[in-house]
Amino acid sequence: MSYDAPMSTAEETRQVVERYFTAWTTNQVEDAYACLAPDLEFVGPSASYRSAEQFRPGLIGFARLTKAARVELLVVDGNRAAMLYDCEFRTGGHTRIASFFRVEGGKICWYETCFDPTEFRKAMG
Repeated sequence: MSYDAPMSTAEETRQVVERYFTAWTTNQVEDAYACLAPDLEFVGPSASYRSAEQFRPGLIGFARLTKAARVELLVVDGNRAAMLYDCEFRTGGHTRIASFFRVEGGKICWYETCFDPTEFRKAMG
């Protein structure tokens, strides 16, 4: 007998966060944007946003600056996730980033990222 069990909250959270990460790190910005709730709350080292639309230019810019990124750790607890990853910039610099997510209704509704912005600022020129 085939049974399609409903996805658990943790499974859904993992899938959404992984889909988002894969999309923006391969410069598939529209696919990444589709993972975000319209009322996204984002907090980062140099900016905060109260909607996905406000966040969009930052997402586009960061994706363009990124040469590669590799997840070191992803921990999921219900609708929350924490990710630690290394990000390499096209200009040659790199940084380690910790990001924290909350997923509701299959979309990222809260997103906080923490990193030393020194290499990011160099990459921005």
